[in-house]
Amino acid sequence: MLYFGYIFFFKHYFTSAAFIPAGRKLHCSVLINKKIYIGGGRIGGGNRDDSSTTNEFFYLDISKQFTIINNASLPWNDLTYTGSPQKYLSTACIGGKNNDIIFILGGGPIDQQFINVNKFETSKQQWFNVNTTATTPVDRYSLSCAKFNNGKIVIFSGFTNLTDAPNDLLIFNTLTELWSLSNASNAPPNRSAYCAIILPDENILYIGGTGSDSSTVLPMDQLPLYNTGSDTWITKNTSGPTPPGRSQFSAVITPDGRIVIFGGNDDLTLSGHTATLVDNYMFVFFGLFSNDNLSSRIFMLDVSQKDSYSWVTEFIPSNATTTIPNNTTTITPSNTATTVSGNTATTVSSNKNIGEIVGSVFGVVGGLALIILIIVAFKKLHMAHWVNRQNVNQDREVPQ
Repeated sequence: MLYFGYIFFFKHYFTSAAFIPAGRKLHCSVLINKKIYIGGGRIGGGNRDDSSTTNEFFYLDISKQFTIINNASLPWNDLTYTGSPQKYLSTACIGGKNNDIIFILGGGPIDQQFINVNKFETSKQQWFNVNTTATTPVDRYSLSCAKFNNGKIVIFSGFTNLTDAPNDLLIFNTLTELWSLSNASNAPPNRSAYCAIILPDENILYIGGTGSDSSTVLPMDQLPLYNTGSDTWITKNTSGPTPPGRSQFSAVITPDGRIVIFGGNDDLTLSGHTATLVDNYMFVFFGLFSNDNLSSRIFMLDVSQKDSYSWVTEFIPSNATTTIPNNTTTITPSNTATTVSGNTATTVSSNKNIGEIVGSVFGVVGGLALIILIIVAFKKLHMAHWVNRQNVNQDREVPQ
């Protein structure tokens, strides 16, 4: 029994440690307590006919130091066994009394109803369906949520399976788990595949996306802003060089108020990805390359310098005391990172090539060999113990 117990332990440990996520697009991600959770998306192929919706759910542990050169060495942890929903083009925000619950809203398959909001309680490692009976919005997907004011999540417009969603602004209270509809007038035209950014003053800025014609991107020099305090809309005009319009891109806001935009459709390098800001690093997860190949990698953009950005491979947590190694390797997506700060918009060009990185498997092979040696050793000890007991029994059976 002890022998089989050790087999189960080592098999479970090896399986968990060996989890490596496949390439994907149109997933969602969110940061909670030094963990970046990633859920759903489309896997298998870049084209719609070659891909399928997945319910994979996992996180990257950012409490540890690591490099992104070898995807197999990253501290991934698989949570798919918790029964995560099968969705794509959805959006995720945190909420709840302690800000430790992940809420996933909208997305495909398109026949799902917004009345069923999925939530994951990180403290319990469990999924629940939130069934609301009050005002419920119509189905929609390809949207972006923003959290403000004591657990409220805002969603604007989006896309439906038949036509564009109305240009309404919906508020989901994560404390009461009820929907409400904003009464704000002068709402901007409907849009989808955009990014919603919560500003330091808790107002929400809407960037990019497509309008009624899903093939036409919206301009980047006039950005709708929702004032969460007064429940009103205004338009912010940018100045300086204006980046080209885009959809299915990513955006993060730095502590000093810069909004960094990366990728998107319209022949840009990477689209359908997500991005999360951790300390001074903009993590870019997965996505679809312009050659229709799925990305299974993550990239890191150092945004610590206001006028100089660089793609790096080494992550050091802010509370780490480890000395930074002399690492000169660079993985660079072939694209531009765009920064919007106040009334200015500037574009910083990045390298045009992505280095081909060949991951080493010696660590995995060595670990497997060690496990096999341990199992063999336990088996030999078990057999020796059994033979010894047999000899003792035979001695007892000899007539005197």
